[in-house]
Amino acid sequence: MTEFRLPIPSLVTVEVVHPRSGPNPATIYLARLAPGSRRTMRGALATVAAICVPDADPAPDPEAFPWEAFRAEHAKAVRAALAERFKYTTANKMLSALRGVLREAWELGLMETEQYHRAAAVRAVKGSSAAAATGRSLARGELRALIEACLTPVSPRKGDAPIVTEKGQRDAALVALGYGCGLRRDELATLMVGDLDLVQRRVVVRGKGNKERVVPIPPGAFHALRDYLAIRVERLVDASDEPTLLSPIYRATPLFVRARRGGQLDRDAESLTGQAVYHVLKKRAKEACVEAFSPHDLRRSYVGDLLDEGADLSVAQQLAGHASPTTTAGYDRRGERAKEQAASRLDIPYDG
Repeated sequence: MTEFRLPIPSLVTVEVVHPRSGPNPATIYLARLAPGSRRTMRGALATVAAICVPDADPAPDPEAFPWEAFRAEHAKAVRAALAERFKYTTANKMLSALRGVLREAWELGLMETEQYHRAAAVRAVKGSSAAAATGRSLARGELRALIEACLTPVSPRKGDAPIVTEKGQRDAALVALGYGCGLRRDELATLMVGDLDLVQRRVVVRGKGNKERVVPIPPGAFHALRDYLAIRVERLVDASDEPTLLSPIYRATPLFVRARRGGQLDRDAESLTGQAVYHVLKKRAKEACVEAFSPHDLRRSYVGDLLDEGADLSVAQQLAGHASPTTTAGYDRRGERAKEQAASRLDIPYDG
């Protein structure tokens, strides 16, 4: 018998008398997410499960939890607990994970249609944040400083002449492509050489939900990428006045790999992880004396700059791979600037 209790006035108790066999809805839900999202949403489900069984020791495993027993009253109680403990954005992300698991339970035939729809209809937690509209965007000077830090010659070993290391060239391409194509850190980490089309100057990106999108590579990022590829792969087919073609043998070759001590690439290594991308950017920010930022801030800067340059919201949405235009609109800084400009026109009669 499995039981969980929720802290609501009637102290609802749900019992599953006959444990079922087969996969847990949470396992199926998490399996279809990208690795980075999988970690986040598993943590969200663990939090929800812990709210349901507050005294459990050890904490309940979300992939062994009886999600099919969830009902509308449970969802409302969880929402109330999340709204009390977390910022509204975090609470809504956890509710999104809950809805995803409930849908899997319904599709597996473990929940009745009415039960599923009533439980999944739990309202989002309302809230707003002054920083949400703009976030942390990097200025052009900060991007330049980051790339210059990557390309600053260093001595690989004591007594050696300073050189731009392969690791530095890799990191410059990582920053340029991360900003220039607005990629998520896991999208950056898992790029293959074969995802690049140097003739059309574009990259095929596999984003959330295994959705593919094609993103143009702007000139600066393209040149950083070309310089990096010159050391990442050994054979580039070059024609004098024609675009460069990559040899098909490199199609399944990871684009960004770790570097050995001394700054040389480990050419046989697997792709960098999303966490490694985070550490690379953190290290380069410190070297460039740039205020700390996350990999997602490169993406936020990309979308904001696209909109500042007059790109249509729907075009920016497609380039960023957002499922909803509402998400893209959250990166739009133009409204904040309009408010600043309007306020600057006020005439304050102070002659001090």
